Amino acid sequence: MVNLGEAPLFGRLTRRGRLMAKRTCDRRGHAFTVGRFLFRTPTAWEYAAAVASGSDPAAQRWLGWLADSVIAEPLRSEALRVTPGTGPAWTYPDPQSVDIVAIDLADNRCAGLVSVHSGENGGPETGGYLAPAYRGRGLGRDLFTAGLVLAHSHLGLPQVRAGAEVGNVASGRSLEAAGMRRAAGPPQYTLPNGRVSEAWWYQHDVPRPYRCSGPQAEWLSV
Repeated sequence: MVNLGEAPLFGRLTRRGRLMAKRTCDRRGHAFTVGRFLFRTPTAWEYAAAVASGSDPAAQRWLGWLADSVIAEPLRSEALRVTPGTGPAWTYPDPQSVDIVAIDLADNRCAGLVSVHSGENGGPETGGYLAPAYRGRGLGRDLFTAGLVLAHSHLGLPQVRAGAEVGNVASGRSLEAAGMRRAAGPPQYTLPNGRVSEAWWYQHDVPRPYRCSGPQAEWLSV
């Protein structure tokens, strides 16, 4: 994650981004729907809202980001109020991750983020999180389903894995509800802030993956 605390993303929240009405994939980004959410490559302000969605202490208990990647109050609440479609186009600087934001079509709000990224062993992994208002409502299934759709139907990956900290029952249930199944893996993993956690691992495979017209991630392979 990048440090958005000093970035000039706010104060002009009515500026329209080019991705406002984006609903299909093209060379600039990905877009598809799962359940009540539109998942798509974010604008800069949508990405800020997505980072804010995971910056609260309850989320950080499991995510463990570096301190300068966490958006603190009052900027966090401001970011969560971003209107989807606003802000300039965004190019995420991490070449090891493809990120898409979850947009609640009913409430017109950014609701979280899911990614497909290079895991600790170099293979593709998916992961994500929801904003506080969307937790505890069974929506994790849609979030992680979107991760599988991105991996299998957009990035052309036949296999994708996911890790969850032992004890994070909600995350494990959501991964299984999305169709992932427990798999063997390293007994521990290290969070960005250096904390080492015991791990559950999950995996999903498809026989015929597909690559869409959106940006591809050649570094992700199995």
